[in-house]
Amino acid sequence: MNKYERLWGLVLIGLSFLNRPEGYAQTLDDVVVSASRSEQSIFDAPGSIDAVSRARIESSGPQINISESLGVVPGINVANRNNYAQDLQISIRGFGSRAPFGVRGVRLMIDGLPQSLPDGQGQTSQFSATSTERIEVLRGPLAALYGNASGGVIQAFTREPSTEPELELTGYAGSDSLYRTSLQYSETRGDYGLVFDYGALSSEGFRQYSAAERHHVNAKLVKKGEGSKTTFILNALDQKKSEDPGSLILNDFRTNPYAADTGNLAFKAGKKFVQAIAGVVHESGSPSSGLLTLRTHLATRDLDNPGRVSTSYILIDRMQFGVGADYQTPVTIFGSAGKLSLGAEFDHVKDDRKGRTNSGGVATGDLSRNEDNLASNFGVYARGDWFLSDTLSLTTGLRVSQIKLQVRDYYFLETTPRDGSGSRTYSGASPVVGLVRHIDSDQNLFVNFGQSFETPTLNEVLYTPVGNATCTGVTCTENRFYGLDPATSRQLEFGWKWRQAQRGYLVASVFFTRTQDDIVPDFLSASAAAWQNVDTERKGLELSSQWMWGRNLSSAASFTWLRAIYKEGATIRGSANFRSTVIGGENLPNIPNDRTQIEVRYRSTEIAHKNIPVFQSTLELISVGEIYTRSNNTEKTSRYNLANLSLSANRPVGYGLVTGYLRIDNLTDKLYVASTIGDQESGRYYEPGAPRNWSVGFKYTVKL
Repeated sequence: MNKYERLWGLVLIGLSFLNRPEGYAQTLDDVVVSASRSEQSIFDAPGSIDAVSRARIESSGPQINISESLGVVPGINVANRNNYAQDLQISIRGFGSRAPFGVRGVRLMIDGLPQSLPDGQGQTSQFSATSTERIEVLRGPLAALYGNASGGVIQAFTREPSTEPELELTGYAGSDSLYRTSLQYSETRGDYGLVFDYGALSSEGFRQYSAAERHHVNAKLVKKGEGSKTTFILNALDQKKSEDPGSLILNDFRTNPYAADTGNLAFKAGKKFVQAIAGVVHESGSPSSGLLTLRTHLATRDLDNPGRVSTSYILIDRMQFGVGADYQTPVTIFGSAGKLSLGAEFDHVKDDRKGRTNSGGVATGDLSRNEDNLASNFGVYARGDWFLSDTLSLTTGLRVSQIKLQVRDYYFLETTPRDGSGSRTYSGASPVVGLVRHIDSDQNLFVNFGQSFETPTLNEVLYTPVGNATCTGVTCTENRFYGLDPATSRQLEFGWKWRQAQRGYLVASVFFTRTQDDIVPDFLSASAAAWQNVDTERKGLELSSQWMWGRNLSSAASFTWLRAIYKEGATIRGSANFRSTVIGGENLPNIPNDRTQIEVRYRSTEIAHKNIPVFQSTLELISVGEIYTRSNNTEKTSRYNLANLSLSANRPVGYGLVTGYLRIDNLTDKLYVASTIGDQESGRYYEPGAPRNWSVGFKYTVKL
């Protein structure tokens, strides 16, 4: 891949200016977002915010993972590991890339309820793509107002209840015995509205030992009153099976990429869990006179997690709850009209964590671990938006957070004189300020600056680095909270937004981030990881565009260039004499140097009296740059290019509408690395992407 191919996304974006067709395209002003804690149009927002529509979610795949539809958003890397035991690997502007499993450094939310834990950990398996109306992605300094995350915020919103009773049946089948079905019912009766969505998934996976099975419910009950709205939310997930094939060394990736790691096979590594979250969001008043929003939630999770070694079988029983309040009101200060938002929130989680011997995927023997892991997060915030003149607006904000992490070690009381208990409280302030210069009605310039605050997660403080090995609180006297500090990032962003009514838009942004005490690996082994603080730096460029080329032809494109580096030296160690000496200026692992995605879509004429095409086809072109797999930059992946094709057709049948889907991913059957596990101590850095694969599906929607 030469440098000219890297510019392909820029070329397509630039071509948007060469045509002035008639037709309709979504403009920046069409979408009102709330991800920045203040409802406003994307065009007027003083930062980088994208919204993924329902139409894009439906057309991007079988609606299994949010990775299907987020690829066109710049600045975000959503790597589908094709491994349901490890979840998606998500980073925003390079933050979150350190996570060997789950999501860190990125705040996750659904319908206003937090899906990330107070310590910053999260997962995306509970996102219900089939009932999601839109997904908002906030990047940059404004995300600091959400608290314990450096990269940004991903928030999904469940569709609103239909005015008439409506039933939707969906089914998909595909490669590797993929089957996905869903049933969705929606209606409104008087002041009450309901959305209920049930989905089931099973797959054998394209790799050896990668089968998965899960059942998912996402439901929303809305009660509207005079000047108020109360939403009751239930999200439950039963992941009955998710086999973990593990990552591979380079030679195995090249010679037998779809095999499972031998250790994962021998010890039946994987995950099964049942989790649920129930919450209430109450809104009263209006933005013009004062809007009060209250939220509360309760969540549980029961996890069985056999690892790839005999000493690792983790069992977790989780209880989580939280409350929050937000008040928005119009204000006038020094003659400038504006809007003020004030809020406070508290979230708490308790994990009853136990460890046993892993005998081929079965928990046996006496306890090897018995402890409670606790985390709480209390934060207060304020945000003000001011119109300084007809062409200039100012945004200011401040969040003050206090996060407490605690371990109560009961194994110490039963078997050993060494106590692994401990606690630590982290406090930090996150100020933000932004300016928007309205050049004209279709053009804005923006700049914003902020400071974010991110603590280590509980998993990152449970092991203490000692000498050339790790040491848990069970086997040594060192306190687990050994001095790992929170990461503090100062972020600066400049951007430009341009739109043309009925045609489309172009957005460009440049960002620079300096992080003090970033959290990076110190020691890695098959069953444990310890972490250290090192200063880092990130800088990059983001471009995105949507454009109508005519009544039936449109395109969307995004381009991200990112360089994330160590600003000082570090040493990363592991078992079997693994050692990686890092010098300042070397690249952080797990982060693509650049990423381009281009979509070209053809829509045929629409069904009479409906904004629904008879036929639609979409060609996706994706190019992902090199990814370093070791912090000393001695190994890296190769650039890869993918092409995907999706087709859909709609036909009225009786009182309903039938939609058929056909999708082929990886048209050229490219062998590529979908995600990496950086600095893995035995060199198992590589997780392969899926070979050429297909899916077919249908959806039947009927008014009852």
